[in-house]
Amino acid sequence: MVSDSELIARLQEFLKNSDLNTTTTGIVRRQLEKDFGVDLTDKKIFIREQVDLFLQSQFENDQNDGGNEEQQEEDDGEDDQMAKVKSDETDGSDDAAVEEGDDDNNDENDNDDEANEAKGPAKRR
Repeated sequence: MVSDSELIARLQEFLKNSDLNTTTTGIVRRQLEKDFGVDLTDKKIFIREQVDLFLQSQFENDQNDGGNEEQQEEDDGEDDQMAKVKSDETDGSDDAAVEEGDDDNNDENDNDDEANEAKGPAKRR
């Protein structure tokens, strides 16, 4: 008979190289049976528990990695905000040009709004 530690090691290796969205405990058990050349029907519960433990550890690792990425993104956002503030403080002439351009766009939008109002309310179907 195969030892539990041998089963766990091979199970984890198999799961690391598998698509976890489509792999079932039955697939894992049959692969282990093939690898070790033994019937593992009496180990179904043990295999299921080990798969659950593996998935839980993967989930926890993903959570821990995700937290680091979120912190990095927050830090990057703060850097971007500081760069914008420094840019605004050093050169105000660009702001005036942007504001003038925005007014032109707003005038066009105002004309469109007036034309739509002249047509009346939209008909319901």
